[in-house]
Amino acid sequence: MDLGIKNKKVLVCGGTKGIGRAVADEFAKEGSLIHIIARHDSSKIAKEISQKYDVKVFGHDGDLSKFDDVKRISNEVGDVDVLFINAGGPKPGDIEDLTDEDWHTAYDLTMMSAIRLINSFLPGMLSKKWGRIIASTSVSVYEPIPRLLLSNSIRMAVIGLMRSLSAEHAKDGVTFNCIAPGYTLTERIKTLFNDIAQKKHITFEEASKDVVGKTDIKRLANSEEIASTVVFLASDRASYITGTTIRIDGGYVASTL
Repeated sequence: MDLGIKNKKVLVCGGTKGIGRAVADEFAKEGSLIHIIARHDSSKIAKEISQKYDVKVFGHDGDLSKFDDVKRISNEVGDVDVLFINAGGPKPGDIEDLTDEDWHTAYDLTMMSAIRLINSFLPGMLSKKWGRIIASTSVSVYEPIPRLLLSNSIRMAVIGLMRSLSAEHAKDGVTFNCIAPGYTLTERIKTLFNDIAQKKHITFEEASKDVVGKTDIKRLANSEEIASTVVFLASDRASYITGTTIRIDGGYVASTL
């Protein structure tokens, strides 16, 4: 299937590991021109992807929670056709564990990064009458995850932002969608399971077994399975999909909607 994104200019946030790295790889397979952002090692990973798939990939080190870094990177990158918004998850904790600083830090990382990135790259998409903005959230927007109060709360705001922007600009050729990945084999999930295990005084294996057992598929996701949905949403084939959040959770959420 030709997805129509060969030579499209793509910006992948958090593109050096986990889901972000898998997304960068999938776009590379389609022959896209890729820029990746990460706090560290972006140039190193960009070179690896470029050599593996024989495409142009550029790396930009920066902290998406900082205004100056987003501004600098937007100047370095220029206009893009596809923006994949993706950042590390906020720290775990119950309400009594979290300080005001924790809330502000999580808001800057999760919400303000999305706002600043969209402000930087949406105008160029509107001028071309074509663009795809895809934000990675979490299955926790459908079913709150214990001890992820920051993520459960603030990611909902990102979905509200994206749905609002779709209503305003989808008619201009730019689509706005979110993905809500379930439990995926990344370093973040390993950290989460360790946190749950310590809190409940159980083993890591017992903590992960509970989650796996709740999915219909009875396993965790691979990053590549999440990435393939992102690339589809960025394609011409998904031109009539906008303003939605797609759950990719293996049936974790027991809901008919």
